[in-house]
Amino acid sequence: MLRPLAMLTSALALAPRRVVTRHRTFLAATADDGSTRPWATFRVVFEDDEVIVCDKGSGLLAVPGRGDHKQDSLITRLRATRGASTTLAHRLDRDTSGLVVAAKTKRALRSLSMAFEAREVEKSYVGAVLGWPEATFGTVDEPIGKVKTDAGHNRVAVVAEADGGRRSRTNWALLEKRDDGSSLLSLQPVTGRSQQLRVHCALIGLPLLGDALHGTEEAAGRAPRLCLHAARLSLDLPTAGPMTFEAEAPFAASADYASLLDPPR
Repeated sequence: MLRPLAMLTSALALAPRRVVTRHRTFLAATADDGSTRPWATFRVVFEDDEVIVCDKGSGLLAVPGRGDHKQDSLITRLRATRGASTTLAHRLDRDTSGLVVAAKTKRALRSLSMAFEAREVEKSYVGAVLGWPEATFGTVDEPIGKVKTDAGHNRVAVVAEADGGRRSRTNWALLEKRDDGSSLLSLQPVTGRSQQLRVHCALIGLPLLGDALHGTEEAAGRAPRLCLHAARLSLDLPTAGPMTFEAEAPFAASADYASLLDPPR
């Protein structure tokens, strides 16, 4: 059985790039204070003397934010047991779950940072979206930047490069159509902009379930968490060498989104 990234790579190699229909992005203002959720947790997938690979739960900040209420995060929890030098090599949004790698040494951080910057790390996500795509795969190539909503909130959205947007590209492939009108997609970010997958899914009319910022109100109300998960990570580790890690999305096995929350692990 093909893994999500293998399915995506195979599909993109079979046919030319498809044109997708653009949809207006819905920018919601929420009362969320941005802090780590009470239920949020993580588990260690791999660890050696130089790196730690974790499966971060939805609702857990990757790094601390501004204010005392935003100090609980994945990196602060790791530093409590692994030391103050532990540093994330990349980040996930608070509400995105899945694989993230941290460095325990300066040498490891330098090596990982260079690999991410050179786009030598293969990342594949699984997302549950509202709707069925007309095609089985495609590419979204639209710049992303920051805008202000009518309420004065800063939000990430599609912004022309002439207006400060940065080029952003996402490859996607259909994994499953579900009877409730939702779909599972494999998502591969070619670039790594903040909230890129969320913005691009909304743009093509397939908003992620549970996305209160970029999705439609219907999509946001279909799940109590953002249905986006970093499911596969392939990279060359400083000591262990080339490795691939996989973590199944909590929403991949069932469409019972209403009762979905990350359980303690």
